[in-house]
Amino acid sequence: MNKLRDSGGFTLTEVLFFAVISVMVIGTILSAWLYAYEVWSEEGRRNRLRVDLLKAVEQLQSDLRLSSATYISFYPASPVSGSYSAVSMPVADTDANGFLSLNANGSVDWDRTVIYHVYEDGSGNKTLRRTVFDPRDNTLDHDQRYAQLQSTVTSGTGGGGSSTDTDFLENLDDFSIIPRPATVDFYGDSAIPVKVGKTIFGWARIGPGDHAIRLEVTGKYTSSSGYAFGIDYLRFEPCGSYRDIEYFSSSFAPVGSLSTSGDTVSRVFSPDWRNDNFLQYEADQTGDYIEIQDYYDLWRDSSVSDASLDNTMRHGERMRVKLELPEDRETGKEQITWFGYTQAGDVQEGHDDDLPAYPLSVRTLISNTNLDMEGDLVRVKFRSSSENPLRIEAAYITRGDKDASYDYDALGNLDPSGLDADEYHLHQQLFFRDEYDLDSDSSTDDVLSYVCIPADSEVWSEWTAFPLKLKDSNDDDVDYFITFCVPDLESVSFPSGWSAFDPAAADCRDWQSSSDQAYYITDGTQTELIQASGTPVWSGSYTVNISSNIFVTAEIDTWSRSGTVESSILDTGLDDPLYNEVKWSADTPSGTQVVMKARSSDSQFMDGVSDWDAVSGTSANPGTLNIGSGRYVQYLAEMSTDPFWAGPGSIETYADYIDEQQGTLPVYQFPSRSGEYMITGLYSTWIDDVEIDWPGDDRVVLVSGYIARKNDYGQVKMTIDGRDIIKTLDVSLGVSIESPSGVVTEDNTFGVEPRNTGK
Repeated sequence: MNKLRDSGGFTLTEVLFFAVISVMVIGTILSAWLYAYEVWSEEGRRNRLRVDLLKAVEQLQSDLRLSSATYISFYPASPVSGSYSAVSMPVADTDANGFLSLNANGSVDWDRTVIYHVYEDGSGNKTLRRTVFDPRDNTLDHDQRYAQLQSTVTSGTGGGGSSTDTDFLENLDDFSIIPRPATVDFYGDSAIPVKVGKTIFGWARIGPGDHAIRLEVTGKYTSSSGYAFGIDYLRFEPCGSYRDIEYFSSSFAPVGSLSTSGDTVSRVFSPDWRNDNFLQYEADQTGDYIEIQDYYDLWRDSSVSDASLDNTMRHGERMRVKLELPEDRETGKEQITWFGYTQAGDVQEGHDDDLPAYPLSVRTLISNTNLDMEGDLVRVKFRSSSENPLRIEAAYITRGDKDASYDYDALGNLDPSGLDADEYHLHQQLFFRDEYDLDSDSSTDDVLSYVCIPADSEVWSEWTAFPLKLKDSNDDDVDYFITFCVPDLESVSFPSGWSAFDPAAADCRDWQSSSDQAYYITDGTQTELIQASGTPVWSGSYTVNISSNIFVTAEIDTWSRSGTVESSILDTGLDDPLYNEVKWSADTPSGTQVVMKARSSDSQFMDGVSDWDAVSGTSANPGTLNIGSGRYVQYLAEMSTDPFWAGPGSIETYADYIDEQQGTLPVYQFPSRSGEYMITGLYSTWIDDVEIDWPGDDRVVLVSGYIARKNDYGQVKMTIDGRDIIKTLDVSLGVSIESPSGVVTEDNTFGVEPRNTGK
């Protein structure tokens, strides 16, 4: 035995001991490896589950964020718990540059419909399935879109054809979507209200008809000293229709369209705001609210900020649009239809010159070829020389006799019975404001038949109703005459402080021409200007002279009794809207009128529509619309007024004034009251809140607006018909798998805001 041990061998005991130890070590190592393997395997399964879930979340977020809440549908229609288990949304493909394609109407061209829904196989295994309809049928309305979603959910498949079904996320435990309302904070650190740009209130499903839109205080920021809030307007998209909220506090809003919890509502004026106003509510605690009743769907244009105005103007703190009167016109914006220097072909400033004699009557031809525009009221500018003052004793504007050679004849007024004003009113005296108190009665507001003009100056006559036309009823050109009388200037007592008349200096301003422009009567006086026949007295001791010059008469300014407001073009967002009525707020004094016209087109540029002249309008308010069913709509408001004649304590109609002048007075005399001349008067009319309505589709709309922020404003939420409107979508996903150690689960909840408006 010793010899065997010495030769390096092992005894049986040693071998057995070593074998036992080896088995124990190997068992320990193998057990540790198996444990580590199980742990690694389960973590691997968890990681794969987590990766699958994150990939699903990323795709869901992308689809929802780039989709449009306007066209998203949820299933079921009325969830018991407030959460939905399926969603259908539009998806648009990007081009080679990464941009979304737009259709001919400028809207996103939605290419596919994507539906996320839960699918359960016969063994109870659930997956989140992604069914894609490609191409998307953009003709489906909301009900048809929901029917497509419901069918996909209940059958588990899109049904083939244009649809494909993909098991998007396996091992599904839960899939739910919960819309969440938004609270808007009106607090800002400014002591005065500050306008804040587009603020998203959220999305709401709205059907046709009247709706209650409530803004309710939910609390306030800790630094705020109050609960009030201010809001400029709300906007509903699609349709793009603005609601200027201050409208609801006006007397023109329907009775009962604004209610509150009891605090003060005020309209705050400032040019910084749309329509120059916003509405402020003096809430003082949580739960205070304002509520407006409004119709869906409609276009209410309260500020017409994008409208094209012709002889109309925005006016007043309410920013109404009124017919522009002559006194509203700013200096430098005259509607000059005739210039003396243009007709004469002379320099604009003219020349100092001498009158051929005085007293003198001058008749200047106003050639039709030099008239640029028509008008219903006119005024005439007269200029003096740079060296002497000038007095005009009387002045007239008269239509020429179109049947004669225009050398001498002028027309008197006609009996207005059965005629339009531009037919019977052919002769009118011009009057002047007594700027220099020429009648010495300590008043410069008098209206006189005569005027004195300082040296190197000009004066406008008062506005007078007189139809200045380019064509008559026979489509013939129409010429006019300006006739005025100049007394013996050397005998005139000009106002004190003026330079005395210098007989050696130039008498007047004139514009010189090579053709006949004016006729004058030496020794002419006012009473010899025009006889009842309309023919001047060119006989006896009076000598007719023809001059190439235009004396004194410098310009003619016009004003039209009508004006228009042409709106911008509104996209209703509907393929075939059925327009109901047009109505508006207005003030229409006697003699004024508003006629409202509208038209529609399937082209955003209104291609193919009739010219406004061919569109019949309505003066009924409200008025029924019969304008087709084009997606795009536009209106035109025509505003007009009838001039009248006013004297002390008396107002006469246009026709009665002419009756009096034509029937009882010499043709060179005009009606007066209490020794004062009657002058032209005008009433203006205005419009606001033009409204066109149609039944809108039952659909999801985006509600946004401009708000005010201030250091005593609170936090507000919006409800429509008692339901919260939705700002974000909370999406929950849960997955799980069985493992040797139990169930491996992963879940993820995220909020996403669909941001694509579709435009």
